[in-house]
Amino acid sequence: MRDPVTILPIDVGYMGLRGAANAFLVRGEAGDALVECGTAATWPTLVSGLRALGFGPERVRDLLLTHIHLDHAGAAGHLAAAGACVHAHPFGVPHLVDPAKLIASSRRVHGAAYEPFYGDLTPVPASLAHAVDDGACVQASGLVFRALHTPGHARHHVVWLLDHGGARHAFMGDLAGILVPDSEFIAVPTPPPEFDPVAWQASLRRVIAERPTHLWLTHGGCVGGDAASADAFLRRAADRLAQETDWLRGFIESAATDADCLRAYGERERPIAVAAGVDVQRLADFVDDAFLRMNLGGARRAFAPRA
Repeated sequence: MRDPVTILPIDVGYMGLRGAANAFLVRGEAGDALVECGTAATWPTLVSGLRALGFGPERVRDLLLTHIHLDHAGAAGHLAAAGACVHAHPFGVPHLVDPAKLIASSRRVHGAAYEPFYGDLTPVPASLAHAVDDGACVQASGLVFRALHTPGHARHHVVWLLDHGGARHAFMGDLAGILVPDSEFIAVPTPPPEFDPVAWQASLRRVIAERPTHLWLTHGGCVGGDAASADAFLRRAADRLAQETDWLRGFIESAATDADCLRAYGERERPIAVAAGVDVQRLADFVDDAFLRMNLGGARRAFAPRA
């Protein structure tokens, strides 16, 4: 007889990198749910990961998304086609049902990387797309997941809380940043069009107040194990966000050119990453110009003077 709840990370092979993004299989007494699902391009890897655990995607009855950016939600239509109900923020659900605008926005942000690493989200039938209000609960796999609306990275961001056996699991999406594998470096993704650092800090404070014991980072895996260590990581993520926000705002408001911003941002960020244990290869993979350029795009939208 299996344990009442088991959470199993599945590395979906995002961007062709080990440890870049996970989906989380949650096995309860009454079935199986998935939190996050990777991109359409990584669907075959997700299926292989599920089969390695002994079953196929048709066993997943519920998919819970932290937000609808394609590295988190791009394969949602594939799972819906296999029968899963998809749970997401009310702002995100219309874009899962009709993904045309989401696809167009993602193509603009990711450019040449879109086709090989993302691919088009196929529509989720409206009958299987479930909008979840702030504080509402979803019953999946015989367990109860509570949704916290946590804007900042995106206005449609949700942290899912699962209480079980004295532990409080928090599925964080991008709220606590990206923990680069085998290091202590937290990269802060600030993509356009909805980066809002004030809302993001408020969302982090809200999750801190919930006293989670385990943080499940889509980009980074499980952090914590007790309330004190989870709290320490969340506060470190908040500090990193504050540092990034201050630097990005100052440089954007200086009216520097795009090339100057990108060069200065790399000169600032990469030594911080190295000091936190990021090796040369992962520096090239996780703190590359494409990531920094995306962040600058979000910062320009957030901080550039309005006409």
